[in-house]
Amino acid sequence: MFKRIFFVLSFFFLSFKPVFAQSEFVTDYQVNYLVQPNGATHAKFNISLTNKISNIYASEFSLSIGSPQLTQVKAYQDSQIFDPQINQGSNTTNIVIPFPDKVLGKDKTRNFILEFESPDFANRMGNVWEISIPKISQSDNLSSYTLTLNIPQSFGQPTIISPAPSRQENSGGYTAYFFTADKLKDKGISATFGSTQNFDFSLTYDLVNANLFPIKTSIALPPDTAFQKIFLNRLDPLPENITVDLDGNWLANYQLNSKQTLSIIATGSAELQLQPRQDFPAFDPGSLSQYLTPQPYWESDNPKIKALAEKYATPEKIYTYVTNNLIYDYGRLTENNSRFGAANALDNPESAICTEFTDLFIALARSAGIPTRAVNGFAYTANATLRPLSLKKDILHAWPEYYNSEKKIWVPVDPTWGNTTGGVDFFNQFDLNHFAFSILGQNSQLPAPAGAYKIESSKSKQVEVSFGQPPQVNSNLAVNFKLPSQALAGIPVPGQLIIANLGNTALYQQTIRLQSDHFPLSQTDWEIPVLPPLASYTVSFDLQAKNWLDQFTDTLTATVNNQTYRQQLTVNPVSSLVFTAGNLPYFILIAIASICLIFMVKLFYAQLSKRRPPSHL
Repeated sequence: MFKRIFFVLSFFFLSFKPVFAQSEFVTDYQVNYLVQPNGATHAKFNISLTNKISNIYASEFSLSIGSPQLTQVKAYQDSQIFDPQINQGSNTTNIVIPFPDKVLGKDKTRNFILEFESPDFANRMGNVWEISIPKISQSDNLSSYTLTLNIPQSFGQPTIISPAPSRQENSGGYTAYFFTADKLKDKGISATFGSTQNFDFSLTYDLVNANLFPIKTSIALPPDTAFQKIFLNRLDPLPENITVDLDGNWLANYQLNSKQTLSIIATGSAELQLQPRQDFPAFDPGSLSQYLTPQPYWESDNPKIKALAEKYATPEKIYTYVTNNLIYDYGRLTENNSRFGAANALDNPESAICTEFTDLFIALARSAGIPTRAVNGFAYTANATLRPLSLKKDILHAWPEYYNSEKKIWVPVDPTWGNTTGGVDFFNQFDLNHFAFSILGQNSQLPAPAGAYKIESSKSKQVEVSFGQPPQVNSNLAVNFKLPSQALAGIPVPGQLIIANLGNTALYQQTIRLQSDHFPLSQTDWEIPVLPPLASYTVSFDLQAKNWLDQFTDTLTATVNNQTYRQQLTVNPVSSLVFTAGNLPYFILIAIASICLIFMVKLFYAQLSKRRPPSHL
């Protein structure tokens, strides 16, 4: 009796199981990956196939590898060379190794070697090398599994490597990282060499007002996050202001006239980090309840979702469930695909794209009491099959974030790529390829990210992102008083202090103190939690000398982050009012008030005289 042995390794894409009886054979793997300096990776599998029953043997061995770019495939046993059959598809390569001879007998072992090369395991992305070695399919027949990953020492030390290797050695210009089966039971290997990534961006936003009246609207600019720092160099035309919503989005506010079309261009750079930024403020936990409520597409109150949330009650368990149970549907990558939502994703698990992976993760997590939200943005991929971008327009990718209450940060994860890469870990280790455009937490549909502001007549690309160099910080804080130089005693003087960030990066926790030598102030201290680049913040106040006869020169002092700014105001008594050019506004005001007073007094007495009874002589 013979058996055709179908072993399936889930390299980046597939996760099938062997089809033979588990008790008939056991396998041992010694796997070696050698990443060359140009990124091409040589894989060598030493495989031992042992019979557990005396009257059967293996006639062939098959592996399906989720990479269409395999080269130099060869299989051999000692001096015997096999002739592997290679079938390359659009997404995978299937390798069938025929065995011309028989290995019969219980506990008899066939030892053979499979080698190939692929460019899909290591990729240079800007400043960073990323290594992704996916997991091997687990089955009962797997006896032992060891893996060695050899990385050129020119790549430097890994910023992150997950899981942690059991040991490492340096030799011949390479560092060898050793892994055992217990480390690789449920995940592959992810390693990043380089701690930051830089993207240059040029984003176009097309706004249209089809109404007969003016409207106010806004666009979402790429915001700062705990892992992302934005350098906004140009925004043309400038908005009325840039505000920050509860999710941390930067909203540039514009007014459009009747029937007006406006094209806005934003250019700058983004710096992505693997570790949370030390200068980014912790999220305010007071508003976390907003990230637990049901929303359209996040039906956390759905009975099916509630039942699953009780079973998978942690972020990692939810991530694993979503990654393993949805199937990415490459056929839905069209110009206008509809968003299913979490409940429909459960009913149609074989037809998911990134929005379904994201929505289901959020709905399950919210139902389990875990604050979550979504991110829309750009994601760089060197292989759209392994790491697909789900939307063909300029809205490129979506992924969820959950709130870590201990670290007080939002943690991004990507169950979509965890699925399509065949088990690369995008939960414990994120990457430097996800560039956030907008954050959806308070609302499951807004704000729309860059790429969504496109009119039908426009054929130009709205999102241009490329690798860049570390940008230069431009710090320029302008503080100005809006206050007259002179005032009359007893008459309120409205004033403003305008703090404008003219630099290209956001400023955080800006403290303001306002002091006066003579005027009492109802409020003296303010704090600006975040001031995005090209944004301004206005402090309004009223000044009034109570005594009409006061005469003095006051110095208003504003202290903004230990920098001092001063403005003088001269206060004159009302008696000093003369008809001069400088005092003309005050003179006119008092004259009008006097005339009105006289007129009202005369009118009062006239009405009073009409009501008097006639006198009798």
